[in-house]
Amino acid sequence: MVIPFALGALHPLGAKRYEEALVEQFEQGIDVVIDYVWGESAKTVIVAIAKAVEDATPVRFVHVGGVSREENVELPGAALRSSAIVLMGSGLKSVPLSGLRNAIRSVFEVVGTANLRIAIKRVPLSEIASNWDDAAGKPRVVFTVG
Repeated sequence: MVIPFALGALHPLGAKRYEEALVEQFEQGIDVVIDYVWGESAKTVIVAIAKAVEDATPVRFVHVGGVSREENVELPGAALRSSAIVLMGSGLKSVPLSGLRNAIRSVFEVVGTANLRIAIKRVPLSEIASNWDDAAGKPRVVFTVG
C-alpha cells in the first residue's frame, strides 16, 4: 500500500489528509510499518495507529532509515498510552550479532540451493563515466576494479 503525502509549511492540510488516509488503512488491519523516512511522516503514522487500532492489537513500527534527515520526532504521549504500538529500530545493534550472522548464512544457503542469479553487466571502473546512467537499470551494472 502506498499513500502519497505532502507535509510541511507549504502544505498546511497535508498532515491531516495523510493521517485520515492512514487511519482508514489501519482500521482494516496492518501489523507492521517499515519506515525509511522518519520525521513528521513517522509522527503522523504513529498518531494514526493510536486513533485507528482500538482492540489492543499490536502494530509494530520499525524505524529503518532517516531519509527526511530529521533526527527527532516529537510524539504526543497519548499516542503511546492509548495504543499497543511497538516501536523498534532495524540496524546492526537491533538484533544480536549471532542472529544476524545466522540470518545472512541462511540467505546464502537458500540462494545457493535455489540457484538464484542476478543479471549483471561487468564494467571496468575506468568506464564509469560512460556507464553511470545504466547503473540503475537491468541488467545490473557492477563496476569492477583490476
